[in-house]
Amino acid sequence: MVSGISADDEQNAGDQKSESVLIAFIKQHRDDLLLLTLAVIATVSSCVYYLSTMLTISDPGLTLDDSWIHIQFAHTIFEGIPWQYSPGFPSTGSTSPLWSVILSSMFWFTSDQFGIVWGTYFISTLFFIGSTYLLGRIIANYLEHPSWGIVGIIAFVLIPRNAWLMLSGMETPLFVFILLLSMWLLDKPEMKYDLLLGTVAGLAYLSRPEGIIVALCIPLRFIMIAARKKVDRRRIGLFILSGIFAVIVVTPWILHCLSTTGYPLPDTFYAKVHAPTAFEIEAWDTWWSFFVFQMPYLPLAVFLGIILIIKGKPFAWLLPVSLTILYRLFTPYSSLINNQRYLVPVFDLFLIAAVTAGVIFLKLIFTTILELKDDIHLNLACVLLLSFVIIAPMTPHYIYQATFFGKAAGNINDMQVHIGYWLDENTPPDAIFATHDAGALRFFSGRTMIDLAGLVSPDIIHGNMTDYEKVQYLYDHGCNYFVFFDEIFWWWAQFFEYNEYSKIYTVTLPENVICGRDTMSVFEIHWELTEFPSNPA
Repeated sequence: MVSGISADDEQNAGDQKSESVLIAFIKQHRDDLLLLTLAVIATVSSCVYYLSTMLTISDPGLTLDDSWIHIQFAHTIFEGIPWQYSPGFPSTGSTSPLWSVILSSMFWFTSDQFGIVWGTYFISTLFFIGSTYLLGRIIANYLEHPSWGIVGIIAFVLIPRNAWLMLSGMETPLFVFILLLSMWLLDKPEMKYDLLLGTVAGLAYLSRPEGIIVALCIPLRFIMIAARKKVDRRRIGLFILSGIFAVIVVTPWILHCLSTTGYPLPDTFYAKVHAPTAFEIEAWDTWWSFFVFQMPYLPLAVFLGIILIIKGKPFAWLLPVSLTILYRLFTPYSSLINNQRYLVPVFDLFLIAAVTAGVIFLKLIFTTILELKDDIHLNLACVLLLSFVIIAPMTPHYIYQATFFGKAAGNINDMQVHIGYWLDENTPPDAIFATHDAGALRFFSGRTMIDLAGLVSPDIIHGNMTDYEKVQYLYDHGCNYFVFFDEIFWWWAQFFEYNEYSKIYTVTLPENVICGRDTMSVFEIHWELTEFPSNPA
């Protein structure tokens, strides 16, 4: 009699083994899975709320015209002519080349306006989820319990402007994700993270130029590790190699900048970075008092966050403080416009310091002064107080921002997107227009564009031209149209007689919340009636 194992028995044994492996994995990563699940639920719920609010107000859209600049660059990447914002005009005007590279993947699936918008929402939401999880994970690691990560996750999605900017089409979700990933890696002393950190530091720079702050934190991490006497010759070699990895990642973009303009940094840097004026500083101070009113955790993070340095976790405090100082010194006004898009990553990072240092400080107070020893009551008291100080004040502003989101998307659709379509249908294919709003007008018109702000037109930003010379430049390049806010065009109208141009199309927004002015028009220039080309009087 021959005994054996049937196929069914083998299948059952295999199923039981797979089940045991899955159970073991869940047990081992229980906290991570819990935080990830809650991050998905909280983030997706927030996105659904904002997008559904938008759909009651307008068609799907992006809330800033600059968002379409990233998409235009993404389109040129997909077409195989990367960084040529207009045909034959290479540009270094991308604030976030990595974001444009990622967005270019959408064009494999769609080139439809609403398909692009929904694709941008999808990609943005993925990075938003990743950011939410990382923030919760970092807080849980610092306080050694997942419950505090849950508090951080809830607070994170409620930060005013956070969901707005995360879904705007701008690089914010990518930049915040890279910053949080960098912070998580900077806190890891193990050697296996050294090379990865160098790569991430390079990606941080490609996400936004100020992401270079991550690379500047790596030497501090090395010093901290050396202070623990965990550095040998091999570790020094890895540290150097990490820097080489970072350089390798950023070199292609720097070489592109050098070959296009002769400068190593993108043109957005040269257009926006300058010594601040008194007006800009006053605006900065005024707005920060408003931010503190909306987000009372900010001063909590700034002052109590120093506790984290004592605890050996300096980066949760150092990164947002460094970015704040950087913006204050060089771009105090630019960082305030467009719903404070530059400052949202700062607000996000400060939340980690606020929650972590707040819990440490409150526990110290409750145990020493109130003599509260029971862990359950101690944690409950901390949660309630932090919820009152951090979460409650933000909630009404979070709700307001959802309506603002819908109105802003509607404004961009009704003005820049609409005029872009009009240009496509009503101007010759070889028409060239001048503008300041360089995003949707260029993308939807398909026309060559000259950006008089210079962000995506290197000749303008580096030419040191007078205004008259800029108009001469438009003539020399066959630019027949101005697409401008009416109030701003009148500045350029001084170079023409009344019969030398005509207004041929106008859009006026009845309720404008995001565009620079209420009215934008298309002006056709009749060069044959002007004195150009000529010398200025």
